[in-house]
Amino acid sequence: MAPMMRGFGTRALWVGGTLVLASGCLSGARNIRAATTPVGTTEVGVSLNALAFERGREQAYLPSPELTFRKGAGENWDWGGRLTLLGLELGTRHRLIEQSRWTWSVAPSAGIWYVPVTNNYTEPVNLRLGAQTLLDYRLSRAWTLTGGASLTGAFAGPLTAFQGRFNGSNLLLSPGGSLGIGFRLSPSFEVRAEGGLEFPLGLRGGSRPPAGHAGLTFRWSRADRR
Repeated sequence: MAPMMRGFGTRALWVGGTLVLASGCLSGARNIRAATTPVGTTEVGVSLNALAFERGREQAYLPSPELTFRKGAGENWDWGGRLTLLGLELGTRHRLIEQSRWTWSVAPSAGIWYVPVTNNYTEPVNLRLGAQTLLDYRLSRAWTLTGGASLTGAFAGPLTAFQGRFNGSNLLLSPGGSLGIGFRLSPSFEVRAEGGLEFPLGLRGGSRPPAGHAGLTFRWSRADRR
């Protein structure tokens, strides 16, 4: 059983890497729980998300596959990120309170993305800085329900921003929320489903149409070699 799971994990990661090379887009998905990764453990995963957003005056939908990783760094915190061909986000996760049934943590992050789909308030260069608070409620040894609330600031500008020209740039503040559920098939393999919404507010022009995400994450963990 163990060799079969390792073989499946290797194939799934290879397929996920191929998909990441096929597309990339700014995503509000986090696909993480409140419980931190233990010290001496590394987690890797493949997330297959669908994004809903405004394009012009119409609603649009895009697939957004991602590679994710987390590494235990201390007794109450870890670090990690998510990667697509056109974007990278890095962040930490800090466990504040843990009880037998629930865990509460906060997860600040920062990222840079190239967004090929633009509209009235999104330009190709996107910089995001924000934080998420997460609450796990363990339904059983295998099932965990996770709720999240986030607040993200974003700069969206043209490619000329790298030359110091910011005409057409936008500043956004996006509160949001998410709800996910995870099922642990084994001590080293978890499947997690998550959905969420963000409500962008233009600091120069009022509210924008909401953006949403829904998807699945397949995550493997292993002890680090000493």
